[in-house]
Amino acid sequence: MTDLLNAGEVIGEHNLTKLFAQAPAPIAIYKGRELRYVFLNDAYSRIFNYRDILGKTVKEAFPELEGQPYYGILQGVFDTGTPFYGNEIPALVDINNDGNLATRYYNLVYTPYRNDLGVIEGVMVFGHDVTDNVEARTKERESDLRFRSIVEQSVDPILILKGEDMVLDVANNALFSLWGVGKEALGKPFLEILPEMKDQEFMNLLLDVYRNGTTHNGYETPVNFVRANGDIETRYMNFIYQPYYEIDRRISGVLVLATDVSEQVLAKQRLNRSETNFRNMIIQAPVAMCVLKGADFIVEIANLPMYELWGKPEEQLLGKPIFEGLHEAKGQGLEQLLYNVYTTGTRFVANELAVQLPRNEGIETLYLNFVYEAFHDGDGAITGIIAVGTDVTEQVLSRQKVEVAEENVRLAVESADLGTYEINFLTNEAFTSDRFNAIWGFNHSTTSLSEYASIIHPDDLVIRERAHNESKKTGSLNYDARIIRKDGALRWIKVNGKMLYDRYGAPQRLLGVVQDITEQKLFAEELANKVEERTTALQEANQRLERSNEELEQFAYVTSHDLQEPLRKIQLFSSLILDQPDEKEHVKKYLEKVSASASRMAGLIRDLLDYSRLSQTNLQFQQTDLNAILENVLIDFEVLISQKKATFKKDHLPTIDAISLQMNQLLFNLIGNALKFTKRNTLPVITITAGKLTVDRKKEFRELHQHKEYYEIKVSDNGIGFNQEYADRIFTIFQTLNEKSSYGGYGIGLALCRKIVTTHAGVLYATGNTDGGATFTFILPCNQE
Repeated sequence: MTDLLNAGEVIGEHNLTKLFAQAPAPIAIYKGRELRYVFLNDAYSRIFNYRDILGKTVKEAFPELEGQPYYGILQGVFDTGTPFYGNEIPALVDINNDGNLATRYYNLVYTPYRNDLGVIEGVMVFGHDVTDNVEARTKERESDLRFRSIVEQSVDPILILKGEDMVLDVANNALFSLWGVGKEALGKPFLEILPEMKDQEFMNLLLDVYRNGTTHNGYETPVNFVRANGDIETRYMNFIYQPYYEIDRRISGVLVLATDVSEQVLAKQRLNRSETNFRNMIIQAPVAMCVLKGADFIVEIANLPMYELWGKPEEQLLGKPIFEGLHEAKGQGLEQLLYNVYTTGTRFVANELAVQLPRNEGIETLYLNFVYEAFHDGDGAITGIIAVGTDVTEQVLSRQKVEVAEENVRLAVESADLGTYEINFLTNEAFTSDRFNAIWGFNHSTTSLSEYASIIHPDDLVIRERAHNESKKTGSLNYDARIIRKDGALRWIKVNGKMLYDRYGAPQRLLGVVQDITEQKLFAEELANKVEERTTALQEANQRLERSNEELEQFAYVTSHDLQEPLRKIQLFSSLILDQPDEKEHVKKYLEKVSASASRMAGLIRDLLDYSRLSQTNLQFQQTDLNAILENVLIDFEVLISQKKATFKKDHLPTIDAISLQMNQLLFNLIGNALKFTKRNTLPVITITAGKLTVDRKKEFRELHQHKEYYEIKVSDNGIGFNQEYADRIFTIFQTLNEKSSYGGYGIGLALCRKIVTTHAGVLYATGNTDGGATFTFILPCNQE
């Protein structure tokens, strides 16, 4: 710059000033340390909207620069003589001199100028406003960031590959997941990331887009990836390759938009395989089958048995509407049947339907069983009809011959004292034998069914009606009824009959016999009364015996089981006392426990003796706090609980109407089982929950009264469990699921539990599994009223 100033000696000061004034770049000269404007060209004035600054100091001309670095930079150049070069330096200036500040960006050169003696007299400024370039580049960068944000948030793979090597420049998580790589792949060439793509077509397509600016589209294209474990995985992709342009419209890479459509392609392949299998099934089916497509019922596929049933070859029917190729079937109602199935989706089933079809160069009547079923596409829309048929003409004709023969055979012989009859349902007429009329009390053969029905006992009319309705379904008529003959005699009759049908399955005739069974009925009635009397007496005796047996079983059970714990404690603590005769404190404690166990045992014995005197009819129910019962049971098991380090979790239990002793036995047995059947190396956890039975739960048990309130109590453990298949067997007396040598017991406890719950009008059941854990649930009424 000094050289420029010295050039004034060569070209003259006037010419140099003229040269600066005409220069296209903004130029200004500050003089003195106060940096006063002594020169500025038009380009400089223009960028500041011709602000009046000539002759003013920089601070006077641009007060808004206060607090910005420019004053300091200029004074530094003046003081040190060191030029300053800056690019895209931001400045907050009042461009329009209207008080509104705006950020502008400048490329600046501040350089000192000296006099002939080399003394610095001022600073020259060469500048250029690059705000538009900076803002354009900022917008481009922001646009790029927005694009990258969109890419990263897309659920489909998006990427940008740059240069001839197709270097991965931009990619989202969907792409990384598809390729099976991480973000470390960014900046690497395409074939380095996925070397398996070398032998596939994609690299050539990418280079064609990059070099020629073309666009490539792929649809359901298979892509083979080699995964980390060496397996080859094929994915199916829809993709677009298009040129990626820079702001100067230069192609710098390829933008790839992809969608993984593997599931759709695989589903389509499965559908195609399914359709192929379906067609093969029809072709190979041993019965006649076909598919009729569209509202015109075009024959799309049919097997050989179906063409044989139609009586025409494939070339006359395949691809044609069924009633065009098989015009002989028109006008028989089949068109309407197909239309109904096609429009409603409702299946139609025909049995032994008579149809006129071509046979032996003529038309014959065939009897067919067939089904019309709506054919649905993948979206559920009806697109046609599946028809399955069977020719049953031979069977129908054979049956008709048998029926004709049977009509002429009488089912009873007069010598057997049976009356015979025949009813024609088409004419509502009855044809009867003399013995039939004698049984009914008529002296002539009537032709009206109503006359016979009129003498049936009014209470038995419903029996007759029910039997006749049933006979239309089963083909057999059987019932006993009373008749009141015109002479006033009450007689019992037995009626049997066989229904005959026409070829359409409609009842046509009834052939039957009638027998007077009055004497048998009277004898049976007298015998029934005797049996009922004896049965009642036996039932009462059995009930007394059962109650006695139940009391005996419960007494024996409690004696052999419930008294063991207090006895064992007495034995245990007595042994401890003997082993520690000098430990008075311990002896006292053990004696207290012995005394408590003895007291409980005495109480149990008293209760057992009282209970053994009770009968089923005088059981004494009273308000019983199950919490107190539970605490006593836990005290009985105190030592075993300690030995097994068992944990108990229990809800507050209800107070209900119950037999206290039996509740003790119930909880004693259930908790005893939970402590007995524990897993090895697993600390027992026993959970006892209680709550009122909901209305919906109550409906699950037929044994419960819907108007009563019940409590549901569960005893759950984490023990060895059991197979749910044996959930009922475990409640059978003397039945066990485990070896006695391993767990002991005789299979009485749970049977007694169920009897106790049943005595209390409740329900007891168990759930478990072989992996461990069991839950015993008993449901008891709040009150026994």
